[in-house]
Amino acid sequence: MRGFTLVELTMVIVIIGILAAVVGPRFFDRQVFDERLFYEESLAAVRYAQKLAVASGCRIQVSLDGNGYRLRRADNCTSGAYGTEVQGPDGQIPFAASLPNGVGFAASTFPVVFDSLGRPSAAASATLGGFTISVTADTGMVQ
Repeated sequence: MRGFTLVELTMVIVIIGILAAVVGPRFFDRQVFDERLFYEESLAAVRYAQKLAVASGCRIQVSLDGNGYRLRRADNCTSGAYGTEVQGPDGQIPFAASLPNGVGFAASTFPVVFDSLGRPSAAASATLGGFTISVTADTGMVQ
């Protein structure tokens, strides 16, 4: 009266086999994790640039392209070329990262510049693998 029937045991084995065949390969493909990690890291960098622009009163430029991302500050804080590298929260100079191998990069409307009120110079978006970063022009919302 207690235990499993042969039919129940067979169904459990079939379900586990299907899950292993579908989900298993994703755990061994590092590209999926690299895409998500770089997307989250880039998203945090764009948000950091916006907050840094508000806190410092300086214009901050975020470049995001097929090589990765980089944050720069206007040379005289409010205007001029963007030649001064931004220091990251951990002291890293320049605040930049390279695109990992195997991570796809599609169309981008970056660079975007944040002013002292956190407003972007224009709407911007970039696609990293299967994820899209977008900056809304009017509100400065980064998502």
